[in-house]
Amino acid sequence: MTPDPVNGVNYVDTSGGSTGIAGAQSLAETFDNFLVLLTEQLKNQDPLSPMESNEFTSQLVEFTGAEQAVLTNNKLDSLIQLQNSNQLNSVVSYIGKTVTANSLALNLDENGATIKYSLGGNADNTEIRIIDEDGNTVVTLDGETSGGTHEITWDGKNTEGEQMKEGVYGFLVVAKDANDKAVQTTQGIVGKVTGVESDNGTLLLAIGKVVVPLEQISSVQETKTADTPSSEEPDDAET
Repeated sequence: MTPDPVNGVNYVDTSGGSTGIAGAQSLAETFDNFLVLLTEQLKNQDPLSPMESNEFTSQLVEFTGAEQAVLTNNKLDSLIQLQNSNQLNSVVSYIGKTVTANSLALNLDENGATIKYSLGGNADNTEIRIIDEDGNTVVTLDGETSGGTHEITWDGKNTEGEQMKEGVYGFLVVAKDANDKAVQTTQGIVGKVTGVESDNGTLLLAIGKVVVPLEQISSVQETKTADTPSSEEPDDAET
């Protein structure tokens, strides 16, 4: 993968490999050698025991079949490259949009980090633990306790009120009922798509420095700006 200098996203090089070309070159060289040897064999064969025509034909058929196999592989490589290119083009429209994605990681930037979570029922206590790259809990946020979907934004400050550096953090939503039993939860993030990439056929969207598969995206909206009228409804599309 090669880095994109604009979005900082790694993109897969879909220009194709050299396997098919090398195979064709090798086949051509082998076939040339075969013709040289065959010519010499025909020139020096025993007149009383000439080369069988079916053997001659069989050898030519084998080389023809190998050549066709290489050409077929080249065409398949081209189709795969075209498919990957079309897939990337189909998700380019996500760039700049605000999406909700299932994730265990969040991206902290100058605007903080927005978390979206759902509770399968009412809870007595809900905690949202923000975890750094070393596995340490930097802060614990108080979450909503009623069943349903909720949203909260972490301002990027730790327990001591210090501003943490921008980057990727893990988070965990923990909800328990009055009997100290776990309440079913789902968790995700909300953020603006900054780039897209394809990795071995899997389409990925970058939300800052967090990369999530396309199938983990649950909703897409137009990103609100300072010029967006407050009365304007966002273009919300469930995927």
